[in-house]
Amino acid sequence: MSDNKTKSFELDPQSSWANAWKVAAAVAVVGVLLSAFAAFTDHERFAFSYLFAYVAFLTIALGGVFFGLLQWLTSAGWSVTIRRLTEHLHRPLSLGIFIVLFIPIALNVKQLYPWTADHSGGHGEAGEHGDAHGEAHGGEHADLGTPATNVSRMIGLNEHAEHEKHAATLAKKVPYLNLPFFAGRAVFYFLSWLFISWKLFTNSTKQDLTGDPKYTVSQKRLAPVFIAVFALTTTFAAFDWLMSLEPSWISTIFGVNFFAQSIVSLFAVTILISLSLRSQGHYKGALTIEHFHDLGKLQLGFLIFWAYVNFSQFMLIWYASIPEETTYYHKRWSEGGDGWKAISIALIFGHFIIPFFIILSRNAKRALSPLALGCSIILLFHFVMVYWLVMPYYGQGLAPGLADLASLMAVGGVYFTAVLYTLTKHPLIPIKDPRLSRSIHFVNA
Repeated sequence: MSDNKTKSFELDPQSSWANAWKVAAAVAVVGVLLSAFAAFTDHERFAFSYLFAYVAFLTIALGGVFFGLLQWLTSAGWSVTIRRLTEHLHRPLSLGIFIVLFIPIALNVKQLYPWTADHSGGHGEAGEHGDAHGEAHGGEHADLGTPATNVSRMIGLNEHAEHEKHAATLAKKVPYLNLPFFAGRAVFYFLSWLFISWKLFTNSTKQDLTGDPKYTVSQKRLAPVFIAVFALTTTFAAFDWLMSLEPSWISTIFGVNFFAQSIVSLFAVTILISLSLRSQGHYKGALTIEHFHDLGKLQLGFLIFWAYVNFSQFMLIWYASIPEETTYYHKRWSEGGDGWKAISIALIFGHFIIPFFIILSRNAKRALSPLALGCSIILLFHFVMVYWLVMPYYGQGLAPGLADLASLMAVGGVYFTAVLYTLTKHPLIPIKDPRLSRSIHFVNA
């Protein structure tokens, strides 16, 4: 393909999108400064707010990885022209940006995760609570040493976990829930994501230069292995960084919920950005209504999947009615006033029912304006959902504050600075992909 044709799929230097990374960088700077202030004024609140913002943007990047792997795994042809944008959305993983952004979480790990605390001396209110709980159940656990103390702490933070057999269950978690193993797993997650993202991105962009089909063959061969590693690492990352905020609670479907959140948010961001780029003429006819129709179908399908797995988790916990399991929903319904109850109800409508009916019909997916509206609502409630996952553990009820906004600006600003800057360095589509012609001329049946 000629240079002139190649340049036609690059961002015009005068385009607003070509300079959007500078706006994102400015937001990041302001966000970092506000975050520093928030951390200084309320260290514990900032820890939870930052974790919320980090997970909210990490899920989008991970969704980008999955989309790319899915296309290579199925040898999809229709998605070639849209695939490059999703590669940009997961590019910060391969640049190590999420490793750097994880530092504030690592520094605040003892603020976030109760199982990390050393309560051997029974210091503080939580320690006294734990000791009192231990005394209430006699000296049965006294011979267990430090693990028993950690178990006591876990139980103390969950007033509904009152059964001796539950204490034994928590004791079994201590070999897993400890800082060295936690840190080692985090390193493995990041290295896995970095390598997968780097391989997907570099193979795709190298093919822009040479047109060598060996890169396509390599991607297809690696996809089955990569998707297995991706599934395991995202599942356990969800367990480690979110579910262990309440170490006495467990859900075997929680990792699937995390994955569903990632892919739904990825489609929302991808559709909204690509619609804007297309409206400014950047795709030069390479991205058509047919592609948005398929993206809309995938968005709808995974939105239904998201609703299904979340309802499955709720239904199983509801009808079993085991006290140490129901605490998860009790925190989000009965504790902290009516705020979390209102958010819980709003998620049902805002994250599923309303966007579901907006993008359900074929006409809505092809008219594009309803599709954009539905995706905007989904993206908004993506952040609400992650907030709902993290912030109830802060324990002060629903009270959004400066730390939340500052963290979103800092993490989101850094993330989109990287995404939008790389967007200016490569063609918007894989210009020498062997299946490009098939994608450009794709028509829905």
